Amino acid sequence: MNIQPVQPSPAALLREADARMAQALDNFFQRSRVSIQDTIFRALAMQMTTSAIATGQTCLDWLNAYPEALSTAFADQFRRHLAQPETFPRRLVDHPSELQLVDDETLKRQLAEEKAAAYMTEILRAEMMLLFGRMGAVQRAAQENTERNHADLYSPLAVVRALSRALDALGIDPACGTFLLQNVHAPLLDTLKHTYTALNQFLGTADIPDLPATRAASPSPPRRSDHDAGLDVLAHIRSAATPSGGYGPATGAASAGLFHAATPRSLFDSLADWHALPAGIPDSRTGTPALVLRQLQQDARHADAGAFDLAILDAVAGLFECILDDPGVSPRYKAEIAHLQIPALRVALVAPDFFSDDQHPARRLIDLMGLFSRRFPEGNATHLGALAQIQAACTTILRDADHPAEAFAQAYDALSAWLAGENARAEAALTAEVANLEHIERQELGTLLALENLHDLTERYPAPESVLRRLEAAWVPYMASLYVAESGEGPDWRAACLTLQNLFLSLQAPDSDATRENRLLSIPAINTALRRGLLAQGAEPAQLKDFFSAITATQECWIRPAVGQREAMVSSFTPLRVSQAQIESLARQLPDTQEADPALQQSQQLIEGDWVDFDPPYEGLATARVAWVGVRGYLLFCDSEGEQRFSLDREHLADEIRAGRARIPEQSLTRNAMLRLKTRLTGDPA
Repeated sequence: MNIQPVQPSPAALLREADARMAQALDNFFQRSRVSIQDTIFRALAMQMTTSAIATGQTCLDWLNAYPEALSTAFADQFRRHLAQPETFPRRLVDHPSELQLVDDETLKRQLAEEKAAAYMTEILRAEMMLLFGRMGAVQRAAQENTERNHADLYSPLAVVRALSRALDALGIDPACGTFLLQNVHAPLLDTLKHTYTALNQFLGTADIPDLPATRAASPSPPRRSDHDAGLDVLAHIRSAATPSGGYGPATGAASAGLFHAATPRSLFDSLADWHALPAGIPDSRTGTPALVLRQLQQDARHADAGAFDLAILDAVAGLFECILDDPGVSPRYKAEIAHLQIPALRVALVAPDFFSDDQHPARRLIDLMGLFSRRFPEGNATHLGALAQIQAACTTILRDADHPAEAFAQAYDALSAWLAGENARAEAALTAEVANLEHIERQELGTLLALENLHDLTERYPAPESVLRRLEAAWVPYMASLYVAESGEGPDWRAACLTLQNLFLSLQAPDSDATRENRLLSIPAINTALRRGLLAQGAEPAQLKDFFSAITATQECWIRPAVGQREAMVSSFTPLRVSQAQIESLARQLPDTQEADPALQQSQQLIEGDWVDFDPPYEGLATARVAWVGVRGYLLFCDSEGEQRFSLDREHLADEIRAGRARIPEQSLTRNAMLRLKTRLTGDPA
């Protein structure tokens, strides 16, 4: 008789999630020590002053000599935060009525905290949305106090502040603590990314009601370039609205105003009664839908419209010219987008941030229509249904001419909801393949984390090579299997980590009689846990005998010195010190370091729902949609209907991009148009 496993209660799930989050921080510095050291060396190479070298030397000494103390303090501060969130005071800007004076070091620390948290929050936004939505559902099911919001408890800012408080609690000099905080971004980002994903998978195994919609229904994180073209377009509009902007005497008396609030509303008010050719009718010369805004522009100039209104009108007209000329949008979708010219102009006249804010409701709707063109192309079986939804969205906007912004938002919500349903049906066929890729990733990540634990212990606690080789061959696979079974660092994984640490301690000669007795008492429990784990992996009796013989031979060196035969140890740990000559040597090597790979950066920025073009077609697909993004770099691609698919990791995709066989197009229709419009308006060759 099969008995269904009892699902843990929501409250138990929250407690386990807290334990896993703290566990990820409890060995952070052991796992990340080498990576942080490299970052510190590079930072020192950029500023080789006496004070900087002294600060870096202190940080390196702490990393090398006391990684466990750093991690323990880090996790303890985070546990304090989980128990009493108010122990972390809010930022000073949250209390504008309170004036507080801080010294330079305190201000530097606060800025370092905010900068690190903002950087990680931006990159981890997609993972955070999934996890925190699920955590909220668990919290509601547990009927827990809503003031204990896990979106705040687990946020990068909370984690960074826990680390900052830990450095202070250990008595580390404030300048050294700030410097160390500035050099842990990359490994801390990786740790949070892995932990957020593992926690979401762990919670996904439980039957939690009212889970949030899938990622496709959630707004994607904004991905701005270093220099946003929309800001340049808006700056050009404001410049053109000045008396010297070039519109001449027809600009009217209000032309000196640089913001719309100072200009007359005549153009905005006249749009409700303005009539022209239907926007969806193709122009006989170009074959594209009619640009009614250009016809309106002629009438507006003769009507003595304000300079700012004219500049807005010219920019919106140019924007739609670029959109309707985009070869990536099919004709039927262009015809529907053309209907939005007047509503978009009304929105831009009221709120010019339409140009600079790519999350504006009007721009989000137009971008979604551009996505529909790829997702439901003409000739596809689902094209007509998608086109009907687009037409309904346009009708919603055109019917509510007095409230264009609200109409755009309403149409976007309706279109997004319909797309979420379509994606859910398409992704049902991908469930088995996604589950297989997630299983592979968990195996790889579990193996990597187990090896990191083993190598860290090896460096700090000398052990014979025979023991290490057997641990790599036997215990590491066992820990990887635990990671897979528990969807992360669960109770059995944590127990296995403790067993491994106790094993290494048992191999060291005790420094006192009390330590000797404690280790003698611990050996049976260690061996029992090791035997249980290896048997779970299917170890043969001969393998077990070989494994425990190597361990016992080392333990007997201090239990019975006359009997034991000491084997040469693999490592002996001593704190490394860096000299100024070493730093100067690194500085000379730094210019030879290769710049960041732009192709790899492009592949790393892909999120679910993005598209990639292949020429020649890859696995039969000339254009493919990203259906799943793994935390370890795997990507699952599919066609528009989700039927034809293939997997590719980011490195191989980067190779295809470098070879010119793959191209990642601009995913946002309005961002792409804004970039072309900026080039046209400013004459910028870029």
